[in-house]
Amino acid sequence: MPGDVAFEIGYTSTCMRENLISAEMIAFAAACDAAATLLELESIWRERLVEMGFTFVALGVHADPLRPDNAAYVFQNYPEEWIAHFSAQRYHLVDPVYRAAEAGSGDFVWTDPEFLQPLSWRQRRILNEAREFGLRHGRTHKLASILPRRASASLVTSEPDMPEDVYSAGKLINVVVHHRAAEMCIASAPRFAELHRRERQCLELCASGLVDAEIAQGLGLSVATVRRHIERARVRLGASTRIQAVARAISSGQIKPIA
Repeated sequence: MPGDVAFEIGYTSTCMRENLISAEMIAFAAACDAAATLLELESIWRERLVEMGFTFVALGVHADPLRPDNAAYVFQNYPEEWIAHFSAQRYHLVDPVYRAAEAGSGDFVWTDPEFLQPLSWRQRRILNEAREFGLRHGRTHKLASILPRRASASLVTSEPDMPEDVYSAGKLINVVVHHRAAEMCIASAPRFAELHRRERQCLELCASGLVDAEIAQGLGLSVATVRRHIERARVRLGASTRIQAVARAISSGQIKPIA
């Protein structure tokens, strides 16, 4: 069982012991299960968290919020101007909140010195720009990696002191919605044949930018064998090009996303 999935199971068990799972929460989960589309699910999630007092909220995979991958999702109610700027600058590639969650920080506050200390000048600039749009007092927790890309959720308030009980309830809502959204994404994802081990290895190295000769040297194979493995992977995935084969292998979770 992946560590972050086990963490979420442990978290929901803790919530049960602390009576955070109420009749209201059960009704919320039922509404999420009844949602027919991701758009409907996002509306249910956003409305509930705003009712709880969160000014801005975000949930989903670490991707361009305006162009998430196929079979993935990004929910948020951040200011439109900020999202447009974030997307245009491709900040999702270096976003400090994304990177901290991916590095193993399970739960952190945006003003915490331990979060801020290792940031690069560009990442600090991203945070400073976000503050200009009202994204100041945020707290983030990572989510289980059910989909090919890593995921996290952020809850932002207008005041620096976020009540712990409110945050815990918001966090539980995010876990419930993330699992439902991932379930919907997986159900709608195209089904591709499973690649063999060498096919995955060659395709992953190809995705990293290596040429056939470099892949062959790294794996101790001949160039012809590498080309044969990549060609078989392409055919198995029903792709017309290597690029499409790489994209399909990533979206189906068979190789790691390009860093």
